[in-house]
Amino acid sequence: MTSTPTILNPHHERLDVLIEGNEKSSVTIVMVHGLGTDKHETTGMFDDISVGLTDIYRVVRFDFSGFGKSEGKTEDFDYYKHADDLKVVLEFVKKSYGGTIYIIAQSMGTFVTSLLNPKGITKTIFTGIPNSNSEYIIDRLMKRFATKPGCSINQNGISLILRSSGVTQKWGSQFWKTLREFKPVPSVSAFAKNTKLLIIHPKQDDVVGLEFQKEYDSIPHISIEWIDGDHSFKKREDRSALIERIKLFLLK
Repeated sequence: MTSTPTILNPHHERLDVLIEGNEKSSVTIVMVHGLGTDKHETTGMFDDISVGLTDIYRVVRFDFSGFGKSEGKTEDFDYYKHADDLKVVLEFVKKSYGGTIYIIAQSMGTFVTSLLNPKGITKTIFTGIPNSNSEYIIDRLMKRFATKPGCSINQNGISLILRSSGVTQKWGSQFWKTLREFKPVPSVSAFAKNTKLLIIHPKQDDVVGLEFQKEYDSIPHISIEWIDGDHSFKKREDRSALIERIKLFLLK
């Protein structure tokens, strides 16, 4: 089963949505991508995870507004706008399928998910969650992009971000503002009260690093694991191990 329904966010922008997998499943998995990527995730990470799950589950993937094939402008995005996108996707799933809903979120998608704090999500997996210190995240982003040819950072205006795909994205000032104001640990803590949450940290994370991660250990009622892999689990063996760990958690 593969379908591409039309879903509009509150700004009347069409979100590009892909539904695949077992249409008879009583469980739907919604996948939430990270910063500046799309429903495929970096090096096809979400493609591979979906392949590993679709024999059992219905899987829903989508592009946040402004990214991938969804409508909208990249310079208009921030955490709240993307949380609104996720909200309408979850509402569509609840209305269309009922049953149980799981979430798999990657990188900045973990922040968007915890900010929305949706109810009725039975299990959630966060992979590559960014650091618990927002100012540190901003500093890493600045160092990562500011020195690249064709990039320019302006936290009070429009930043030009050159991605590894060769595409230049425009990020507006509102993104930096909402990131600076975001409180990762309290936000994740609040969401963890409403779902069974597993955080999977890649041991060789090349994007967020290893700093300011132990603060998540203090959150009650969550499981935390460290496994081999970079931020997107690019190595075949690392990605395969990740998929097996995801399946184990979801099938419990």
